[in-house]
Amino acid sequence: MPGPSHMPHNGSPYNAMDQGPPPSSEEWKDRGAAVMVRQEVDENGNTVQRIQKKGVRDFQFKGTLGEGSYSTVHLATDKQTGRDYAIKVLDKRHIIKENKVKYVTIEKDTLNRLGTHPGIVRLYYTFQDERSLYFVLDLASNGELLGLLKQYKTFNVECTRYYGAQILDAIEYMHSRNIIHRDLKPENVLLDDKMHVKITDFGTAKILSPPAPRQNGGPSDNPGQMMDGMNVEDRANSFVGTAEYVSPELLVHKSACKASDLWAFGCIIYQLLTGRPPFKAANEYLTFQKIVGLEYEFPRGFPPVARDLVERLLVLDPTKRLTIENIRNHEFFANMRWGTDLWREAPPRLAPYIPESSSNRQPSSQPRRPDQSAAPPQVPRTTASQQRPQPPRVITELPPPSQLDIEWSPVLSHPNERILKVGNATVTTSPPSSSPPLSSNNGHLSTGNSNKFSRFFSATKKRQRTVMITSAGRIILANQEKHRRESDIVKKKSGMEDDDEEEVGRKWGRADKKIKGEINLLAKGVVVRLGAQGGVWVVETVSLPVL
Repeated sequence: MPGPSHMPHNGSPYNAMDQGPPPSSEEWKDRGAAVMVRQEVDENGNTVQRIQKKGVRDFQFKGTLGEGSYSTVHLATDKQTGRDYAIKVLDKRHIIKENKVKYVTIEKDTLNRLGTHPGIVRLYYTFQDERSLYFVLDLASNGELLGLLKQYKTFNVECTRYYGAQILDAIEYMHSRNIIHRDLKPENVLLDDKMHVKITDFGTAKILSPPAPRQNGGPSDNPGQMMDGMNVEDRANSFVGTAEYVSPELLVHKSACKASDLWAFGCIIYQLLTGRPPFKAANEYLTFQKIVGLEYEFPRGFPPVARDLVERLLVLDPTKRLTIENIRNHEFFANMRWGTDLWREAPPRLAPYIPESSSNRQPSSQPRRPDQSAAPPQVPRTTASQQRPQPPRVITELPPPSQLDIEWSPVLSHPNERILKVGNATVTTSPPSSSPPLSSNNGHLSTGNSNKFSRFFSATKKRQRTVMITSAGRIILANQEKHRRESDIVKKKSGMEDDDEEEVGRKWGRADKKIKGEINLLAKGVVVRLGAQGGVWVVETVSLPVL
C-alpha cells in the first residue's frame, strides 16, 4: 500500500513510514511486549498455564492505513498465525507534548471494558517500545462509512436501514456497559471485509460507572437509564465531539448522557439519506447556533417514515428523545431482525437514494423550529402523516444562555443579554478626521479621512471583527475568534501592538474576547433603516464608534 506523499504535520517520525515504525531495540522488544497467561491442556490431560508474549517482533508491518493527529494506523500480519490486524502506533513524545495521555488511557480502558462485539473494533493486545505505544485492533478492510457515502453521494432507505440498525445495536451494547461514545459520526464507523460496521475511536468516550449487570449475557435496554451521565457525580462535563454531531445538552449544560449518542445517531440517519449532516454552517460558531436553535431542513422528497424517526431523535430535551427500544420498534426499522441475526444478514447492494416524485406532496424543505420538537415517545410507532403542523410560537421570554452566550459572556455586560445574530466583517480604518463618513460595502466597514498629512503618521489598517447583535439592542464589534495552526503564525520580531495581542491569542487557539466597538441601537440619534438595495440595513449614528 503506498504511503503518504507529504511529510507529517505533527512532528511524528512515524507518519511518513510506509513499512511501519522505526526498529525497536532488542531490550524493548522483550521488555515492552504484552504478557498473557493462557490455560491449556497438555498431552496428559492436565491443565497447565503458559505465558505468551506479543510485541513488535511478532508482527510484519505492510503499509499505512491512515493517520491521525498523534497516531498512525498500519496494516500488519501476525507472523505466527498469518492473521491481519490494524495496529495503531502512537508516538510517546508527541502524546506527552500535546497532553494526549488522558485520551490514550481512555481509549484503552474503554476498549478493554467493551470486549467483544461484532459492531465494535476489538482491542487484542497493547505493547510498547522506547518510542511508541501499540494498539493491535480489528482490521476494517473496507474503510470508513463516510468514504462510501461520498462515493455514492447518498444511501437508499434499504442501505440506511441496514447500517443504521447495526450502528444502533453497537450503541445499545456500549450503553449496557455504561460507555458513552460522545463522538459518533460516519468517520468513526468502519466497515470490515463482510461490510459490517465497526465503531471506532473511543479516545473521547466516557466511562460512567462499573458496568451494569446483564441478563442472559446480552445488553439491557432500560429507558430510564438513557439519562445516565447527567448526574453531578458522573456526568461527562468536558467538551468533546465534532461540531456537526454535538448534542444541545453538551453545548448548553456542558453535560453528555447516553441520549447524546442517540442525537448523533439521528444526525447519521439524516446524513446517510441526504449526503450531508443536518446542522452545517460556515464555522463551528454558527453550527452550534443552529444546533441549540434546532435549525435544520428536510430536503424535498425525504422519506416520510425516516423523517418521523429523525424528528423524534433530534429533540432538544434529551428526556424526550426516543429510547433504543422505541427506535427498534419504529416503523423505519419494521421487519428488521435484531440480535445475532442482524449480524448474519448479508448487506444490501449499495445504491443512492432517489426521491419519489409526487405532485401532491407538500414541500419538505421547511425548517424545523425548537417549538416543533417531537412529543415524548409514549407511542413508539408513528408516521409523519399523523403529525399536525403547529402555529409559530410567540417568544415572550429569552431562552437559557447558549454555549455562544457563555463563551462571549465577557462582552455581554447587560443583564440577561443574549446573542441574536452573529457574523464577520472586515473593518478598514484610517487616521481620524473632522467629519469621517461611515460606509459599508459587502461586509467591509470603512472610515474615510481627508487629512492629507495622515499618511506620514499612520497607515490605513484592515482588521477582522466578529459582529454581534444582542437582545440588549447593541451591535458589538469584537476580536474575531479564529483558529490557526502554530505553523501558520508569522512571529513578530519586535514590538507588540494591539493587533499583535490578537495574533498571539490566535496562536493559542482563540483571540481574547474584548469589545473593540459598540453601537447602542436604542440611543438617541441612532437611526436604523433599510438600504436602497434592499436586504441591507443601514445604521446611522451621531458619533462614529471606534472600530
